[in-house]
Amino acid sequence: MADRTAPWPAGTPNWVDLAATDPRAAARFYTGLFGWQCAQDSTRDYWICRVDGEDVAGIGGKQPGTEDLPSRWTTYLATDHVDRTAAAITAAGGRLVLEPTDVAAQGRMAIATDPNDALFGLWQTTDHLGTDRGSAPGMLVWSEALSRGYDEAKAFYTKVFGYRLEEIGVTEDFGGPGEQYADARYAALYAAGRPVAGTGEFHPDMPPETPAHWLPYFATADLDETVTRAERTGGRLTADPLDTDFGRMAVLTDPESAVFAVIQLSV
Repeated sequence: MADRTAPWPAGTPNWVDLAATDPRAAARFYTGLFGWQCAQDSTRDYWICRVDGEDVAGIGGKQPGTEDLPSRWTTYLATDHVDRTAAAITAAGGRLVLEPTDVAAQGRMAIATDPNDALFGLWQTTDHLGTDRGSAPGMLVWSEALSRGYDEAKAFYTKVFGYRLEEIGVTEDFGGPGEQYADARYAALYAAGRPVAGTGEFHPDMPPETPAHWLPYFATADLDETVTRAERTGGRLTADPLDTDFGRMAVLTDPESAVFAVIQLSV
């Protein structure tokens, strides 16, 4: 796995972290699930989780201003200038939950919601480039914004991040899992000429109370074994696993009900 030496192109998911009520217990759950090596940051109540020495995710307590929100995974999108992107978010109908702030010498961040109230982060790199993307078990392979406001999401994300948007069919090879949206609209979001993320509408069978959210996908070598392990340690399968053109995938919740997906890639 090669170390990344340059920042991710703007708009690329470049970090994910979990805001948990009990981050220490959450670190134990994901360590057991993915084989992550999680170590507490010496400067704060935050665990950096690694695969083969590479940073892949973070686990921490809830940020000021988000304490009343449920435990959740947050996808961070790369930006060259957090403050300018934050201003673009509010101009496009989004809302800032956490104003731009420095994180030691590692970078500068903010947390926002889109017009559908899907929560996401911004990350401007200084010392910490973020996560690598790859197919090794436990690594982030895809992330997507899901809601019932598909048209609003398309307009918002293309305006804020300058994505090229490509609406896709379920059999097109755009780089992320999409077959689960056979009865819903979906688009790949391109940055620097490559599909980096997606946005789609909820499948009609989704419960009406499901809030808009960004869903991260983590790779696994054995989907069914990962699901079984999650359920044995307090997680829950939200629906039957699904075979897609990109691999076998499932959506899970952890013991604090934070939602995430796992996929056993077919290639």
